[in-house]
Amino acid sequence: MNKRIDFLRSQIDKEQWQYDYPLMDWLRARVVAVDEGYVKMQFTVEKYMLNPIGIMHGGIMATVLDEVMGAASFTLGRPNGFATVNMNVDYLNPAKLGETIFAIGKIVRAGKTILHIEASIVNANDKLLAKATSNMIVTAVQLPI
Repeated sequence: MNKRIDFLRSQIDKEQWQYDYPLMDWLRARVVAVDEGYVKMQFTVEKYMLNPIGIMHGGIMATVLDEVMGAASFTLGRPNGFATVNMNVDYLNPAKLGETIFAIGKIVRAGKTILHIEASIVNANDKLLAKATSNMIVTAVQLPI
């Protein structure tokens, strides 16, 4: 039994996180699906997420991608947290105000100290908007769950 997967599954369709995580509340992240090494979340593109030309800011997209990769690492159930070492992002299509988007994070390889993770953002029509790869390293920080 993986308590972290159970926790994330308990968040499915909740509008506010039942965990002290202000960034996920700010992004209004909604968990859609969870499994070991896999997380899918839903977001709505809001005005505060836009850049001056009216599309979702690349920094917000990168944050969403980083968060779902971090959530995927959380599902492994390891005692310590992971931190991003590097991240490569490709922005392929814009996300517009009011659009519902989905971010998916998947563990590709889970080594003892380094994880290799992929993530993507798609719209409701499954059009690829952005994708990323990242390596994360184990930290000394013990996780509460």
